[in-house]
Amino acid sequence: YFNVGQQPFKRNQFGAFLGGPIFKNKTFIFGDYQGSRQRASIPFLSTVPLPAERSGDFRDRLTGTTFTPCGDGSGPAFDTGAIFDPYSTSPHPCADGSVVSLRNQVQYNGQLNVMDPATIDQVGLNIAKFYPQPTDPNSLTENYLANQNNINDQNSFDIRLDHRFREQDQIFGSYSFGDVSSQQPGPLGPLWGGSDCCPSISKSRAQHVGLGYTHTFSERFLNDLHGGFFRYAVNALPFNFGKDLGTQLGIPNVNRPGYPNSSGLTNIDVAGITSLGDSQWLPEHVFENIFQAADTVTWIKGKHSLKLGIDFRRQQRNFFQLSSARGYFNFAGAYTMDLTTSNGGNGVADLLFGAPISNEQDFLAGLYPTRYWDLAEFFQDDFRVNQKLTINLGLRYEITSPANGRVGNFDLNKAVVNTSYGPGAIPHAGVRFDKRDWGPRVGFAWSVAKNTVVRSAFGMFYSAEANIFDDLGLNPPQLSFYAANFNDAALPSASQLISSGFPAALPPSSPININGPVKTTGPKRVIPRILEWNLGVQHQFTPNWVAQVAYVGTRSYDLWNHEASDLNQATQILDTNFCGPDPANCIPNFGRRYFAQQPNMTQVLPLDYPQFQSFYNAFQASLNKRFSSGFNILAAYTFAKNLGNADGNVGGFVQNSYAAYLEHGPVAPDLRHRFSVSYLYELPVGHGRHLLGNSNGITDAFLGGWQVAGIVAAQTGEALNAVLSSDLSNTGSFSYRPNQVANPYNFSFDIATQTALGCSNPGHQTLDCWFNQAAFVAPPLAPGQQSAHSFGNAKIGDLRGPDLVNFDLVLQKNFRIFESHQIEFRSEFFNLFNHPNFGLPGGGSSAAVDVPGGGAITNTATDNRQIEFALKYTF
Repeated sequence: YFNVGQQPFKRNQFGAFLGGPIFKNKTFIFGDYQGSRQRASIPFLSTVPLPAERSGDFRDRLTGTTFTPCGDGSGPAFDTGAIFDPYSTSPHPCADGSVVSLRNQVQYNGQLNVMDPATIDQVGLNIAKFYPQPTDPNSLTENYLANQNNINDQNSFDIRLDHRFREQDQIFGSYSFGDVSSQQPGPLGPLWGGSDCCPSISKSRAQHVGLGYTHTFSERFLNDLHGGFFRYAVNALPFNFGKDLGTQLGIPNVNRPGYPNSSGLTNIDVAGITSLGDSQWLPEHVFENIFQAADTVTWIKGKHSLKLGIDFRRQQRNFFQLSSARGYFNFAGAYTMDLTTSNGGNGVADLLFGAPISNEQDFLAGLYPTRYWDLAEFFQDDFRVNQKLTINLGLRYEITSPANGRVGNFDLNKAVVNTSYGPGAIPHAGVRFDKRDWGPRVGFAWSVAKNTVVRSAFGMFYSAEANIFDDLGLNPPQLSFYAANFNDAALPSASQLISSGFPAALPPSSPININGPVKTTGPKRVIPRILEWNLGVQHQFTPNWVAQVAYVGTRSYDLWNHEASDLNQATQILDTNFCGPDPANCIPNFGRRYFAQQPNMTQVLPLDYPQFQSFYNAFQASLNKRFSSGFNILAAYTFAKNLGNADGNVGGFVQNSYAAYLEHGPVAPDLRHRFSVSYLYELPVGHGRHLLGNSNGITDAFLGGWQVAGIVAAQTGEALNAVLSSDLSNTGSFSYRPNQVANPYNFSFDIATQTALGCSNPGHQTLDCWFNQAAFVAPPLAPGQQSAHSFGNAKIGDLRGPDLVNFDLVLQKNFRIFESHQIEFRSEFFNLFNHPNFGLPGGGSSAAVDVPGGGAITNTATDNRQIEFALKYTF
């Protein structure tokens, strides 16, 4: 939809499978191969600085709307788009006798909102000019449109051999191979990147070997033993790997000599525009081995079918991934805004002053290994009480080890990092096992009448995403780290400026005297607990028509917080956080929870930390006509709510880490209404059919036997959060939210602000203003504070993205060549009507409401129409 000069989409998919006996009734072999080659154009609509802004001219940001710094409305008036000088302040008396100290608005040669060239940081200027030029220089937002080429090549094959020694003994062996090579560019293109995660040039390979042996003791008693080995490797590189582009822009010590993992373009995050630079999370190197052995015994005794089994897995994983190998700088617009009212300011202006609000860089010497294992035991009984009632009973016990290897875990009580290696090593870095994971399951199927069945079930499950745990390898002393968060109420220091870059050598890393961030899973690895239940009624009206209604519920506890908050967040909303009582001598981590014990420690990031929950309820209804008379159809409708503070098994960002329980609302996936229809219709044309029933030979071969199939899907919009682009609370909040003062879908509210934010049609919902950003304002100053604001009251999930409607169609026919040979022709039309389904405002689960374009939709949720033709030869 947003494409201009779209490049073609090309996908070639090919493959074959072949199977047959080697020795009749003894040995059978099967193999398959599939390959694909895809070249796709991905449209991105981004925001880049306008030409005048790149040299410090921000007159285009003036709105005509004014504010005053005095609470009583007195004092001088400033434009809400004003740019202020962080190095210059003046006192302003108010009518009530108070005096407010306010930054001066920038001006040059008498022109307000134009920066003096002498105040511009040269490196900041280099970066601003490095951005690609806008394709629409008349727009403040969404002014750079580009189609980026996505490349994806895949090859995979499987081979399996089955052999029967005798009726009671059978074995199998299998081998699977998969290879993927891809290039996924960022929105600005290969040179500029433009996404924190994860544009890359990537190669991955997966291999699996499986062996199995089944022995039948009798017709009622058998044993199935199988094992396997899985090998997975990934090598993902940034597009500018091997190029020292950060150094070329003038940033010292970002591309470090002799350390190729730091090469590429430094990540520059600027509020209000698209970020610049290679992905923060690259390079990524993964080498993973999984060994599995499992055994299941089946015993049929009377009305009982009993199963007893055990499953053991051992995982070895060697991993490399850093968040900021080539450095990261964040320009939030906080240094050029009025801190008393949070008006004005601009991220590009902060960049030109060279004043980031935070920066960081990390270093890791080589891969870090982790090792862990999983053990599960289960018992199951399918009890057929009578012809009308079957009961299913089961019990499963699971235990998952915390990681060993080269990992560390921050001790929340002692404020040190426990390590599983080196001097003073503690097994599993001191993390205790979760030994409570019993999972009962019960269900029944009851035929209450000739054509009516009632089914219900309840089960308790445990979900462990083991790979997330690997990040505990990114702790001291393995990881060297430099990070700084600055107080926007203080003057920017010379060492803070981007032209100063990073130290020549990163500070030494110690698990006792911590510098930078650390990660923790807490004292115990608590596995998320999920309760699922359902109750459904199925009724058969005719031999071919079946209807079903059901209630489905899921309640999840101890879902993991995975870097969604900072457990070292400042405990109070204070001006002095991150600086201390004397702004002239800032203490960077002052105010943090662990400042007294670890003054140089920044964030404490939770990993696999049990803190979140969710509650899903759904009503489901379906109508199914089984295939008969050349036709089948399945129609399904779901009404559902998913509430909580966790998105899947990993929580979303938290405003106040000390009150995560307040984060409650709709969370993804929260699709309130979803309707789908799938169908297959055999056209009544050809020999023996209603039309051309007497045809034969060539006529029937080309016109008879055609089938039409398709899927129609419609759903309401997904939930997302309203956030602010910077942390006005001055606590280190990961998701600082605004106050909501009006209905965000009431576009008659505050049309002036909609105009100032650049809405194309103020007063109406449009793609560039999907919701009314004026419905949200910055929270007021906290009591007694001059720059720190209270936490916002906007609830999570209160915004909604667009609805989605999609039609897919398949037209297919089998051409019989010989008695046992045929060719299937299939034409597939995805998004048949080329209908645009739009993505979420802001492009993700949150939308910044205080920047122009924060409520804009700039991408589509589904692809444009794609047509695929396929042939399959069967013999």
